[in-house]
Amino acid sequence: MLLPATPKKSDPLERLLAQSPFDVLPVSIVPHGQAVPLGILVRGTLEWLLDEIVLEQIWQEHAPEQYTRDLTISALVALLIQVSAGLRSSVFAAYKADRATPDPTITTTYQALYGKLGRLNPAGSEALVRYSADKLRPVLEQMSPATEDPLSGYRLRILDGNVLAGTDHRLKKLRRWLNACLPGKSLVVYEPALGLVSDLVLCEDAYTQERALLVYILPRVQVGDLLVADRNFCTTRFVFGVAAQQGYFVVRQHRSSLAWKAVSRLKRCGETKTGIVYEQRVCVTDPDSGATLLLRRIELRLFEKTRDGERTIVLLTNLPDEIPALRIVEIYRERWTIEKQFQFLTQSLNCEVQGLGKPRAALFMFALALVAGNALAAVRGALRQAHGVEAEAEISGFYLADEVAFDYRTLMKYLPPDQWVGWRSLKAKDLVRLQTVLARKVNVAGLTRSKRGPKKPPAVKPIYDKRHKHRSTARLLEETEIPC
Repeated sequence: MLLPATPKKSDPLERLLAQSPFDVLPVSIVPHGQAVPLGILVRGTLEWLLDEIVLEQIWQEHAPEQYTRDLTISALVALLIQVSAGLRSSVFAAYKADRATPDPTITTTYQALYGKLGRLNPAGSEALVRYSADKLRPVLEQMSPATEDPLSGYRLRILDGNVLAGTDHRLKKLRRWLNACLPGKSLVVYEPALGLVSDLVLCEDAYTQERALLVYILPRVQVGDLLVADRNFCTTRFVFGVAAQQGYFVVRQHRSSLAWKAVSRLKRCGETKTGIVYEQRVCVTDPDSGATLLLRRIELRLFEKTRDGERTIVLLTNLPDEIPALRIVEIYRERWTIEKQFQFLTQSLNCEVQGLGKPRAALFMFALALVAGNALAAVRGALRQAHGVEAEAEISGFYLADEVAFDYRTLMKYLPPDQWVGWRSLKAKDLVRLQTVLARKVNVAGLTRSKRGPKKPPAVKPIYDKRHKHRSTARLLEETEIPC
């Protein structure tokens, strides 16, 4: 006797695609969603984010002098986002793979491609990063935050500068120098709660002081923003500029760049795990306008010295008195989250392309890496929605980027570009639903970071022999080998 066949359960992704907002997507992504869900997540998010019409409008508004008839900005971004996201190893590798497809997006020579990169206006690259953050913000706000906002009612934003590493000496004027040739500098604003880089300033001269670039950031400070910055930004322009925009700041005090006068004595406020906290009221004066500003000066007297041998960390802030000094000290510790983001962009993505020596080309690729990082923040948000905050926190950025690179290139071979156009019409709330369904198919166990014990100081102090630049590993091992 034949038993009745067990009805096959429909896939959650297939059921979702049958609904009205998602019927613009092809059913062909269902089997690929089972095999390479991360690739679908990233490829679809980038398609939704990098709309061709919007990209052209951004460049027309911020870089109207750019000629984009033969080599469009949208084609450049679609090709080179693969390099900055670590999906392709170099610009030429991406160009060659694109030219091998039946319908290449770049129809010019590679010399024209490199020439175009070297002429791109940094203002367009900056605007592209701001656009990506603004478009992804409503998506991430519907998901669980990466970290809880330390202060309710304030938007925490970390401000820091970044110098791009030296490039290869391919340009003729660079070949006579053995020194590293730096293609530029940037000022970055990072929001740790969402994992987004929300603002960017690019400068082609790597020797430009970071403080000089504040003139571009300060007008974009919004009411209720809380900027956290290191002591290099502790200047009269910074504190008065943020206060004028009705924003707030927590900045580490510089010994000489900002003069202040004590209004009250130091008062002990409590103790943290790292030291004792004191607070006093101080007054700073703008020498140009004569305006004054009352600030809170907070000292953290450490139990142990820092790596630089410092015993005291001093902070200045204009936050109201209702916020305890101990809480402000903890907020300043969030500044290190931007350093982790820089590390992720450098080691897991490809924010510094050594083959691009022209400053504008290198800065454009750095901006694209920030856009790719913002897109991955949305992917991580979907993983938090599907697997929980604790599970997502254990995901390694390195393993995530490595898995995405494999899945993405696989999809590029089997799903042509026309299969992705439907993603562009999705609303933010619909994108969140689709991302969450796909994220449930991701096996996060293979993406978790490797845990290690606490670092121990070496038992024997390392030796540097000035007479020999190198040593034979085999001989060193033979010297310490125990005979049988």
